[in-house]
Amino acid sequence: MYRTILSTLDDAVEREPDTPALVFEGRTYTNEQLKTAALVRLGAIQAAGLLPSTPVLVMLDNTDEAVITWLALALGGYTEVPVNTAYIGETLAHLCRDSGAPTIITEGRFVERLSSTLLGDVTSILLVPTGTEAASGLGEESVLRDDPSSLGSIVVRDELDETAVMYTSGTTGPSKGAVITERHAYTYASSVAETIDLKRGDVYYAPLPLFHIAGRWAVVYAALQRGACTVLVRRFSITSFWQDVRHHQVTATFLLGAMAQFVLSAPPRPDDDDNPLERVLMVPLIEGVDDFRARFGVQVATCFGSTEANVPLASGWDAGIDDGVGRPRAGFRLRLVTAEGEDAIQGERGELLVSTDEDGICLARYHHNPDATSRAVIDGWLHTGDIFVLDEQARYHFVDRLKDALRKRGENISTFEVEREVRSHPGVAECAVVGVASEHTEEDVVAFVQLRSESGPVTPQEIREHVLARAPKFLAPDHVILVSDFPTTPTGKIQKFELRETAHRMMAAPTAAAD
Repeated sequence: MYRTILSTLDDAVEREPDTPALVFEGRTYTNEQLKTAALVRLGAIQAAGLLPSTPVLVMLDNTDEAVITWLALALGGYTEVPVNTAYIGETLAHLCRDSGAPTIITEGRFVERLSSTLLGDVTSILLVPTGTEAASGLGEESVLRDDPSSLGSIVVRDELDETAVMYTSGTTGPSKGAVITERHAYTYASSVAETIDLKRGDVYYAPLPLFHIAGRWAVVYAALQRGACTVLVRRFSITSFWQDVRHHQVTATFLLGAMAQFVLSAPPRPDDDDNPLERVLMVPLIEGVDDFRARFGVQVATCFGSTEANVPLASGWDAGIDDGVGRPRAGFRLRLVTAEGEDAIQGERGELLVSTDEDGICLARYHHNPDATSRAVIDGWLHTGDIFVLDEQARYHFVDRLKDALRKRGENISTFEVEREVRSHPGVAECAVVGVASEHTEEDVVAFVQLRSESGPVTPQEIREHVLARAPKFLAPDHVILVSDFPTTPTGKIQKFELRETAHRMMAAPTAAAD
């Protein structure tokens, strides 16, 4: 089968034209209706003068409009550049400038952010037909006019043609645009579909943002490939999660670890296991995954994936918190390489390197950034920047991000492990660990901790003692700093470089040793 978005949609229409493909807020689209809506939108885009193969910025909420616009751009041969809807200021400006896109498709409520000082090469703003009420300063000509009598002209793409530029959240600097081929996107979606055993007739719940690879490819695209129906919601809500699952008879869902923790932390009900949900892809697994399975009567699997590396690792349904993220998927070749450039042995930590049997499945290149590309891809191997360990059963265990690894008194320390132990304290809501150079210990371990609002007073010393009672002494933080919140990227990732700077300043102060 030809592995493109167009071929996937064509196959779905030919196979089951009248089968529901997408449900959003009371509106249901069959496969045929979804393709028709995409072709109508493509006609409006082409009528606006956009040339095929050019990059197009898209800043839309999680609605059917976003799905239709994504498909329309793919069918028309455009390179979509999804924009995180939380982006503002310089973060938004950088993406607009770096993309080189002349056009952004958006909705009314975002227009105010898109001032001329931020747009870079953008010369036109186009609005989707719905959600334009808040638009100001734009004429009627800026609204895409969907005309059912004027379908767009399809541009057939090869599997190695680019379909998107996905900007990764930069925790150590400006985000970079990863160029994604049709084959890359298809493989990501099919990998997830295989991991969660997605099949025809499934109802797949999508609480993830569509500007992100997980929402776009792991849910909507995977569902199209397998003949499942996507139930799309604007955002994840613990108050409506089970209502939605029961109302739509949801059989499968993808939950980020934090979402799964919210679901598990909700007060137990006698009918918790009386629900239609069968399968959950949980990334990463939470410590209470076994309780999650038992309480809600579901199967749970996990995987490891990223924008650049695709989905090279996946587990089975029996994965536990101590079982890692799984084994290599077919078509992927993996290596673990030490800091000295040697292949790691079993039980030894090393950076995960990924190669594939076919071209175009991992990162093609970074957009307008050849230096970053040459650092990331060396001799055909993608350097992920993630540290793993291989166990005796050939399972891969995530340890840490390469730049987050610490060394203290000769011990290699994973910030991930320290954070896990600190978070196990009942009074801790969130934790981020960084290292600060120390004259005597190589690096001091500094834990920034946010307490739960409902918890009573908790002192830094109590947190240290909690970790000491559970884990090796070297995992106990040397310093615990209580904070009310964390500096984050627009996608919610904690910006550790800011925390390192804060820690350096605090450790240099005369009172630094107080905790």
